[in-house]
Amino acid sequence: MRPSMIAVLMFAAAGVADAADLTYVPVKVPPPYPRLYDWTGFYAGANLGGGWSIATSDYSVLPASPFASVDNSLRGAIGGGQAGYNWQSGVMVLGVETDFQASGMKGSLNAPCPPALCSGLAATFNEKVPWFGTVRARAGYTADGWLLYVTGGYAYARFETSAFASAGGASASASIAETRSGWTAGVGIEVGLARNWSARLEYLFLDFGTHDRTWVVPTVATVNDATSVSANVARAAVNYRF
Repeated sequence: MRPSMIAVLMFAAAGVADAADLTYVPVKVPPPYPRLYDWTGFYAGANLGGGWSIATSDYSVLPASPFASVDNSLRGAIGGGQAGYNWQSGVMVLGVETDFQASGMKGSLNAPCPPALCSGLAATFNEKVPWFGTVRARAGYTADGWLLYVTGGYAYARFETSAFASAGGASASASIAETRSGWTAGVGIEVGLARNWSARLEYLFLDFGTHDRTWVVPTVATVNDATSVSANVARAAVNYRF
C-alpha cells in the first residue's frame, strides 16, 4: 500500500475516534415571548382613590307626571382591598377579581315642590354611599412587565338617604337604607415592580339603575321619588402575588 494512502487512512481513523469522544450538549431555545414578569397566580392588595356619583331624582305625586327632576352630586374618598387570580398565556392575561370599598361619597340637595302643592314646604335630602364592591373579569395584553387591561362585571352598593321636611308648622324626617345591584366596566394599567409586587391605576364606571322611593310628609301629599344612580371611580392600588 502506498504511503499516501496509509496516511489518509490514519487521519480518517483519528477523526472517527475524536467524534466518538464528543459529548452532546442540548441547545436551549428561548421562548417566543420572554417573561420579564409572570402574571399567573393569586394576588391580593389595597387601593386608595376617589369617587363621584350622580343621583338623578324625578319627583311626582302619583298618578301625575313628574313635577321636578334634580341631580344630586355625591363625592368623596374611597379605599379598600382587592383579591384575584390571573392566567397568562404568551402576551395575553385573563383573570377574575373581587374588591370591597369603604366610601365617603355623599351630597345633599333641596327638594323642589310646586307652590300649589307644597306651599310653605322646605325639604332637604342627604344621600351617601358608605360602601360598595364589585366582582369582575379582566382581560389584558402584557409587554415588558406592563399590563394593559379592560374589566367588567357585577357591582353592588349601599345607599343611605335621609330627608327632612317642614310645612304649615309641622315637620317630619325619614330615612331609607338599601343595597342596590348593578354592573360595572372600566380600564386599567399595571406594572410589575419586583418578583411579587405590582402597582396599578384603574378607572371604573358603575350603574345601579332606577329605583322608586316614597316620602310621606304630614299635611302634604305623598311624593314618589324615582332615583337613578351612576358612579365613577378612579384609584391607585398595589398587589402582592403569592
